[in-house]
Formats: sequence, C-alpha cells, structure tokens
Amino acid sequence: TTPPAPPAKPAAAPAPQIVEKPVTPAAAANMANNCFACHGPNGVSPGSIPSLHALTAQNIAEMLKAFKNGQRPSTVMGRHAKGYTNPEIEAISSHIASLNKK
Repeated sequence: TTPPAPPAKPAAAPAPQIVEKPVTPAAAANMANNCFACHGPNGVSPGSIPSLHALTAQNIAEMLKAFKNGQRPSTVMGRHAKGYTNPEIEAISSHIASLNKK
C-alpha cells in the first residue's frame, strides 16, 4: 500500500500591491532639506561637497536613481537614495531644480 498523500498546502496569498502616493510640494520641500544639510542652503555648497543648484531636475533624478541602484559608487548617497521611492526622487529633484529659477 502507498502511504497517504500529505495534506495540500493552502495557496500563498498574493503579495500586497504597494501604492505609491503622489508627493505634495510641501513634502518634497521637506525631504529636500535633508539634501541641504550637506549640499548647502538651496543646494549651494559652501565646501567640497558638490553643489546641486546648477543641475536640472532630470540630472538630479538620474544621479539619485544611479546611487539608489548601485550604478554610481558612493559613501553616503546610496544609503540616502535607497530611502526614497522613485516618485519621491522625482519630487525632490523637481523641487531643488525649481529653486534655481527663483
């Protein structure tokens, strides 16, 4: 005789969908303040850390995403960038770039 088959495992629940919420301008400005702690007020660096004020939103977003996925080496920026979603990166980049126009 064959032994009885083990009980069937219940089907795994589907992975929850992560819904990325839109980033408000106030939230983007607040998150950009983290950048200004090292890159200087409004992204104008007073020292050896690169300034952000002359970069476009696209430049900033591309660099942050490259830090986030490890394509661009860093000491600190990779850790910072990994903490943001792509919509947050886009919002932060747009906020910083908009300061150049004021």
